[in-house]
Parts: sequence; structure tokens; C-alpha cells
Amino acid sequence: MSCEGIFYVLAHVSDLARAKKFYGETLGWKLGTDEPHVAGFSFGGGYLVLRADERPPEERCYAGGLSVAVKVADADAEHARLAGLGVAVSDPVDQPWGERSFAFSDPDGYGWTFAQVL
Repeated sequence: MSCEGIFYVLAHVSDLARAKKFYGETLGWKLGTDEPHVAGFSFGGGYLVLRADERPPEERCYAGGLSVAVKVADADAEHARLAGLGVAVSDPVDQPWGERSFAFSDPDGYGWTFAQVL
């Protein structure tokens, strides 16, 4: 078996329209899949699939372990851009393993990290 990287990330969302606005307008990712219950966004070499969460409440697990790191060219510039758009971002930190990164949550509480290789 040969692994080539992440194919896509799937997240169930409570409000598909709100999530589409966040990922498309706020983050500026390109909408590729646009169906009544599913939306997909390209960002760099990755792809995010959002599915309207129609599962029974007892089967839902928002923010229960989904955290994705996205490689960016300039962490400080992305931090300033998102903060300027009202996204609650953490302070950028230089990590000992060679990245500068910051974190934020989407409207459903899923964690995202934007990281620049130092």
C-alpha cells in the first residue's frame, strides 16, 4: 500500500449554509461540490467535505476529535487576515519542531491549525 497524503476530510455540520459561508467567504476556499446536503472545498492540495448533520442527536459528536493542520506560506499574514474578518484565532507560536502556527475553530467547534514551515 502506498499512502500519498490526506484525500479529504469529512465534517458533519449543524448548519450547512453557515459552514459554506465560513469556508468559502471567510477562509476563501474554492467551492467544488455543491449539493443540497453536501459541500466540498479545495484548499491548496487538500479537500474538505461538509455534510449536513441529519443523524439522530445520540449519534452526533461535534468537535469530537476533528482537528486538521493546513500548511500555509505565511502564518502571520493568514493570522492577520482571519483576525481582521472576526475569527477568534490563537496567538501565532513558533513550535520546537519547526513550524509557526495558530489555531481557531469553525462555527461547529472543529479545530483548525494553520502552520508555516520555518
